Amino acid sequence: MTGDAFPRLGAWVKLPAPESVELLALAGFDFVVIDAEHGVIDTRTMSTMIGLARGCGVAPFVRVAGIAPRDVQVPLDAGAAGLFVPQIDDVAGARDAVGATRFPPLGRRGASNSGRAGRWGLDALGDYLRAGNDEVRLVVQAESVGALDAIVEIGEVAGIDAVFIGPTDLAVSGRFREGDDRLADLVVAAERRCADHHVTLGTTASGNASELLDRRGYDFLVLGADTAMLRQGAHALVSDVRTPRKAVGR
Repeated sequence: MTGDAFPRLGAWVKLPAPESVELLALAGFDFVVIDAEHGVIDTRTMSTMIGLARGCGVAPFVRVAGIAPRDVQVPLDAGAAGLFVPQIDDVAGARDAVGATRFPPLGRRGASNSGRAGRWGLDALGDYLRAGNDEVRLVVQAESVGALDAIVEIGEVAGIDAVFIGPTDLAVSGRFREGDDRLADLVVAAERRCADHHVTLGTTASGNASELLDRRGYDFLVLGADTAMLRQGAHALVSDVRTPRKAVGR
């Protein structure tokens, strides 16, 4: 992996509309994560989004549903800057993710420089292979108590570039209630271990981005989803009109 810093501020893309990527780029995001795990985005639309993001100067990541060849090969050949792989609970799972997404000798990804990742055949095969192993970023999601316990070991697996703490699945898998201090303590302990071992770390943010970046050691954040931004913005507009205002005295 190159020594370039991880792009800092990102957003999920869940709507199957390439315009979402363009709007997020205009808003100033550094990267987008096209959601093929929870979104309803087909491969044709995904490829268009990746190309548009690259043209807008935004790093296009894809959150895949799994590590089957069809899950990872399509976005990587389409030119994704990297993948988010969900539910990696241990070192064995991290190694499986590397095996699926890296070229030999690190992994077993199939090779073809005829797609966008190889500039439609312009790149020599050796350059295409090098970029796939050295420049494409692999982010694994820690979404269980076991994953938090092993987060440093997961992050240090050769071929892994970053670990992303997924708070929603973490809470659900551990059956934690909202606001449970035990979950907060587990996350803080994982943050400290990552900082001590220089593991690149990311998570989602909800109004606490400055704290996460400046005081808790996160390297990158996903600030929300295009769907939520549309819903919240629309709600604010409608509420502003419908909320009764006090008459201004003369």
